[in-house]
Amino acid sequence: FAKEYNIPLANIEATFKDYNMLADKQTKDPENGPYEAYGGGKSWDKWGKKFFHNLPLETSDAFHVAIVTPVIHYCMGGLKINGGAECMTADDKVIGGLYGAGEAAGGIHGNNRLGGNSLLDCVVFGRVSGRSAARFFTAQNIKYIE
Repeated sequence: FAKEYNIPLANIEATFKDYNMLADKQTKDPENGPYEAYGGGKSWDKWGKKFFHNLPLETSDAFHVAIVTPVIHYCMGGLKINGGAECMTADDKVIGGLYGAGEAAGGIHGNNRLGGNSLLDCVVFGRVSGRSAARFFTAQNIKYIE
């Protein structure tokens, strides 16, 4: 890989050496690192990593490499909805006949989302929005008939 992409092997060796050193420090002293760890606690890694696996890394190891392209995985923003999945204006007024669920609706998860919760979000609020829409349009039809 290094040769194919013209990356000096010395750079990879230095990176692995630093990584192995951080992992060793974290294993020996997990509570006193200078950085906040992702998910709580302390870390010796400036990015907050506190769990290291398959060590030590060596350049002679077998690696499977892939080029990763950023994509939108999950949208944390969107339409503001109430408990009935009705879309709201900026000043919290219901927009009659407009409903939101899933990734189209924002704020349900707060600042972060637990993995897998988007399915619950879609199913629950999909059902709620469907029921609310049926009620709204049934009422509209009754008004039309009268």
